[in-house]
Amino acid sequence: MHARTRLAASAFILVGSALAAPQARAETYVTGYGGLVFGGDVAKDPGENNNHGAYGGSIGFLGSPLGFEVDFAYSPDFFGSNRALIPNNNLVTLMGNIVLSGHMGERSRVYVSAGAGLMKSSVDDADEFFDVGRNDFGANAGLGVLLGVGDKVSLRGDIRYFNNVGDDEPDDQLDINFGSFDYWRGTAGLSVRF
Repeated sequence: MHARTRLAASAFILVGSALAAPQARAETYVTGYGGLVFGGDVAKDPGENNNHGAYGGSIGFLGSPLGFEVDFAYSPDFFGSNRALIPNNNLVTLMGNIVLSGHMGERSRVYVSAGAGLMKSSVDDADEFFDVGRNDFGANAGLGVLLGVGDKVSLRGDIRYFNNVGDDEPDDQLDINFGSFDYWRGTAGLSVRF
């Protein structure tokens, strides 16, 4: 079995175990958010704003204190906003995270999360000669807060660090290392609790 396949299988087992585990007082949160990607390998265009937008959503099952979250994000122009050189480019992430949270009062929570998933990059060349699409395994970690503004609605603020992960030497041994591709993402959004 290929190293990435084994790693993906292990991640799915971990995710399945987290979903199957009974949780006391588990709450489901559905969140839509927007924000910025910055630092690391975010494109740095001369004379341009080097923070690029990101938006997405997540669904989280938060217990006391352990939970799980699936997070999807899309960042257009991640690799540059110069349309003459790169007309279309983006980065898409889909991550499964373990979440450790604690209550702040009756309606609010503070949390830390970490997990892994897919990082898909796409770059289209101006003359369509050198289009690039790549799937990488990635990891992320971060922290955030859910500030309750009603019985079922919360404002969410979140910051996360992302890094690609891989086996640099394709051989029969699994040696996972963090890659050289990384960045930060800060978001704010609205969460609805069920």
